[in-house]
Formats: sequence, structure tokens, C-alpha cells
Amino acid sequence: MKKTAKLAAMMIAVVLALSTMLASCAPGGTGTDGNGKENDRNMVDPENSGPTAEPLPTPVNGVKAADGCVEIYQLAPESKSLMMSYVIKTGEGKICVIDGGIDGQGLDAKPYLPSAIRAILGLGQNDYFEVEAWFLTHHHKDHFFELAKMLRDYKESDNYVINNFYFAFPDIGVEWKSLAGDKDHDLEHGKILYEAFDHYYSIVPFKGIAGADIPESSWQKPEGAEYYYYKLINGCVINDENVDREGGLSINVDGLSFDILQKWNKTCQNVNSTSTVIKLSACSHGFLFLGDSYTDNATKLSKKYASNPEVLSDCEYIQMGHHGQNGPDRRFYNNVNAKDMIRLWPTPDWVWNVDKSGPYNTYQTRKWVGLPEDYRDFESGGYGETGRDIVTGLYKAFPADPAKVADWTPEVLAAQRVARFD
Repeated sequence: MKKTAKLAAMMIAVVLALSTMLASCAPGGTGTDGNGKENDRNMVDPENSGPTAEPLPTPVNGVKAADGCVEIYQLAPESKSLMMSYVIKTGEGKICVIDGGIDGQGLDAKPYLPSAIRAILGLGQNDYFEVEAWFLTHHHKDHFFELAKMLRDYKESDNYVINNFYFAFPDIGVEWKSLAGDKDHDLEHGKILYEAFDHYYSIVPFKGIAGADIPESSWQKPEGAEYYYYKLINGCVINDENVDREGGLSINVDGLSFDILQKWNKTCQNVNSTSTVIKLSACSHGFLFLGDSYTDNATKLSKKYASNPEVLSDCEYIQMGHHGQNGPDRRFYNNVNAKDMIRLWPTPDWVWNVDKSGPYNTYQTRKWVGLPEDYRDFESGGYGETGRDIVTGLYKAFPADPAKVADWTPEVLAAQRVARFD
């Protein structure tokens, strides 16, 4: 009896210690704001809304997935592809992804994200993993096509599962004036994504989306239905009702809070301006993800939070809109104090290495945030060594073969990790 009582006491002590540790690293978690105070945000908790995940296998290379550390990666398989890809690992080893798109050089290459995620988790080439939440900002292939390839080519032996998808795209058939012309140039690639959802769920049984009220009677695709699961999931959580109601919408994973600040509406001027804006709160640090936000929706965002500007300006990190060029204007970056933030540039070298002669206006955005206009002055002035500007096209290391876990070496991961919080 004494041994039993002693064991029970030890178990209670461990539980209390773990609870305290997690609470200290979850300022944006369920029911709290960034200061640990109660708030009234409408919470979605994917972890407690679906089936119990099977445990991850023993990590390799001495890396522990559930090591208590939160890590944020801005990934790029090489320096040439136009893309935006963020992977977030929670302290308990859960994975969240924002976009993960690909265009240009990597468009038709083998998917890189399964291998990158396994490397981040310390797993082997074919080890099982799960993505708890996958967010898409808007309907351009440099933001969704990596996911499209993964779902399109999915087979059971791939040995991973994506539990929840969160996105809000305009209805199929709605035409938006894109920056490339009167017709959106990514509509055909979008169809690949739509069909890919049906393929994926023909292998992995659909069990709902955390935070969405999808009746079980709708889980099975009807015979002959087209783009069924894409239509079922699109806007099921990120919608006007949830985002605009008092308290807004917050999706929580393992103490990390993904606040949906803004979604598209019918006043958007182009596909870029339909970008969903996400604020990630992780261990008292804020990240503002703008996607490809354009001037019009960035202005709407500033107006929306005019009476509560700290929602935007208290972020420590900002993802520069539209790869750092032809996105939000100078007024927006001034309003959020981007000069004082750590700036994340999902920008390939050919978009970064420009001056006033063009063809992109990255030079102008650099000037707005207090950097030299000319990329050569940025390099010679040592600005890239300060850690204030993290540019994918300037990374010191890339994987030799992005489809191989072993090539996402510790050196590559360290070069592409933008933050780590113990």
C-alpha cells in the first residue's frame, strides 16, 4: 500500500509539473491572450476534436520531436522557386503548415515537404507522421501546389496523415482580376488541388474538420460528385460568421494560437488581396502572416484594427506580403512598425536581387522598412548578418535532394529555422 501511495503521489507531481510547463509556453492558448489573461475568442482545438493519433516512432539522429521546444521554419528546397512555406513544430511534436506552395523551378519536382517535416521531427525516410493543421492563404500555386501534389499522388505507403485543413477561397467559377491579367493564371492548377482532395479521402477516411459542424451523413462522397471534399472543407471554419463575430476566430494546437484576422470578401481587387491573414502566438511571441496581401486588403486590415492596433503592431515577426514586392504599401508597414520587427521574406534570389531598374519593386519595400534599396548594398553593409531580415533566396544551405530526409541535414534546418522557443 505504501508503494502504491508513493507511486500515485509521484504521478500527480509529474502531471502538475507538466501542466505548469505547458502553461508557461502557451500565452495564446485556449482561453488566454498573449499575457495569460482570459479572453473571449472563439476557440477551435483540433487536438481534442478528432481521433487519437498513434504515437510517433522513436526519433533518429538524436532529435526529439516532443522536446518542449517550439520551432518555426521558413522552408525553401532551393533558391529559385517562387513559394511560401512555413512549418511550425509545437513543443509536443505536433506539426502545422502555412501554405507550402511551389512554383517555378520546383513546380513539377517531387514533393519536398514530407521529407522536410520528417527531418524536423527527427524521423527516418518512411516513418509515420501527422500534420495537425494545414492553412492555405489564397488561390495561387506558389501557395498551394505542394499540398496539391502531396494529395494528388497520395498512397497509403506514404505513411502520413493530414488531420485538418483550413482555408477560405472564392467559389469555383468566380473570376478575379489577377496581377497577371484579366483571368487568373492559376485556375487550371487549382483544379488539380480540387481533384486531389477527393483522391486523398478515397484512401484516408474523412472524419470531419475540427471546429466545423459537418454532419457525419456528409462524410461520404456521393457517387459522381465533383470536387466534393474541396467544396465541403472550403470555408467550413474560416468563414464570415466565425471571423467577424465578437471575439473572432482562433485555431489552437498544443498551446499555439492561430488567430484568423481577415479573410476575403467581394470587394477584393485581385486574387492576392483574397489572402487570409493569420496571427500566430507562440510562447509570448507574435508572427503576422500576410500571404500575398495587396494594398487594398492590407488597408482594410489596418482599418479593422484601428481601435486596437496592438493586435498587429505587437507582433515580433512579420511575413513580408507578396514575397516582399507589390504587396502592402508603405503606410501599412509604417502602421505595424515593420521597421522594428524581424522580417520574413519568402523571396527567391531573382526577386530579391533587383534595384531601381526593376523588374520587381523589392527595392522599394526594402527602403520602406529602413534597408538599402540596392540588394548589393544590403549584402556589403552586413544587413543579412543581423538576423532582422530572413530571405529564402539568401539561405546559406539547401538540401542536395529535397525529397530525401537525409539531405535536410541539421545544417540545412538550422539555416532555414527562423525561431526556436524553449
